[in-house]
Amino acid sequence: MVFEQGVAYLTARIEVKAVGSSSYSIGTGFFYNAKLKDGSDRTLTLLISNRHVFIDPALNLCIKLNRKNEDDTPIYGDVRTFEQAGFQNIYFPHPDPSIDLACINASQITHTDAFYRNLHDDFLKEPDYSHIFPGSEAVFVGYPANRYDQVNNLPLIRKGWISSMPSIDFNGKGQIVLDAQVFQGSSGSPVFTSVSGNYILLGVVSETMIRHAQLQTMPANMPQVGVEQILGLGLIIKQRHVKELIDHATEEFAKTNPI
Repeated sequence: MVFEQGVAYLTARIEVKAVGSSSYSIGTGFFYNAKLKDGSDRTLTLLISNRHVFIDPALNLCIKLNRKNEDDTPIYGDVRTFEQAGFQNIYFPHPDPSIDLACINASQITHTDAFYRNLHDDFLKEPDYSHIFPGSEAVFVGYPANRYDQVNNLPLIRKGWISSMPSIDFNGKGQIVLDAQVFQGSSGSPVFTSVSGNYILLGVVSETMIRHAQLQTMPANMPQVGVEQILGLGLIIKQRHVKELIDHATEEFAKTNPI
């Protein structure tokens, strides 16, 4: 896959909600082709996102992908919908509850007419932080504030800059700060950076930073109203935790689905 040509096809808009409910969670997930380490040639198609995007695997999951032509090109806006009421049997959260990552086994889409592209091992090469600095450009893909090309069913590709020291865990956690407007719906977005002309997965968007302030009301003796302001900064979960999730998911699958 040529990155610039295929980056728009790596993701899916994830919608999770309860039956009959008008409220739902919207986020971004990206596909990864994971090899099982059981001596076989088997692979899984994982859809990776945040734990908080999937909310609760007892709820209903929905993703929509474009269909493909016979020559394996996308048919923009011709949508194939995948729904599952309760996805406990395909859900794998990161083994550390404090790390906001999870995935599902989305291999059911592999033999359908859905068009998508997988990330693979080349994108998970360990970052060479001697070539990645604060100010380095980063590209991320997703559905910010549920904005995307609805007619053609395509995500938005955006850019930001690394803000914290990428070689150092921000606030002692496996995170990097991204200088970009990160909104709800961008959660789960894969973040890429280029090293020597080759893109790697830097990590996954998890949170946006909020500034809390007080809005003075009129008249002045009335209680103050709290307001939140987006700072234009987001938190990225580092690539190493994505690898941990992939290893955990493939190991758990192999245990329950032996050769």
